[in-house]
Amino acid sequence: MKLKFKSLQSIGAERESVIQKQIQKIRKEISLWDFSSKNKEAREILLRTNVSSFSFCRVRVEKDSVVAIDSRLKFVSLTVNNLEKLYHSQPAKTTFQKQTFLIKKAIVYLDTLLAISKRIFEISELEIRKKTKGKDLQWELDLLIDEVDRIASLAEFRYLHLFGGDYAKSSRTASMWFIKEKNGSLFRVYIATMTSKALGLRSLDGNYLTLSNSTLLQKKIEETILKIKEERKQLQSVLD
Repeated sequence: MKLKFKSLQSIGAERESVIQKQIQKIRKEISLWDFSSKNKEAREILLRTNVSSFSFCRVRVEKDSVVAIDSRLKFVSLTVNNLEKLYHSQPAKTTFQKQTFLIKKAIVYLDTLLAISKRIFEISELEIRKKTKGKDLQWELDLLIDEVDRIASLAEFRYLHLFGGDYAKSSRTASMWFIKEKNGSLFRVYIATMTSKALGLRSLDGNYLTLSNSTLLQKKIEETILKIKEERKQLQSVLD
């Protein structure tokens, strides 16, 4: 029997749908796990989001980390849901369609990074008001910073890694050139580095931001949010 041809867009949409089902299953399982005094051992979840080595989301689950892990899974789900919609709505056959898809895909990831950054800002406010236990909030903060780096390593278009710095203005290793549909002229597109270090969510030596100084954390997160918004505006201008 001859197999029906599936475009890359169709395959991509199916992949995101499978990932979404995984997330729903994992979140349900975690909610049912027993972390009573008689059963304190930690569990581990493994979410596979692609075929590459960077696409595994492996997290150790303990009693105090359930809420934090569920928060991270919500943001993974947000990315997957928006990517699935993009695959269904945006063709990528011609050169110009592929260019558009690349930028729109980058914007999907930026929107998730922006949502994560806003949640981190909320965490800092909760810490200042002491509305939630500091340990629980630090768990969530650490996991969300991990998610930022997972996105930075995963965000790609046909093996072009978008957020690793290859296409930033300071890059000496790669260039990204687009073609104007109207007259065929070339123009250069830059994509800023979007790792946790570049966004100020980790120190240069790799340490997480902490809630020990929530006021300083808020200042850093405000700068992070501004960076992401500016990058999103710059990429949207390419589409416009």
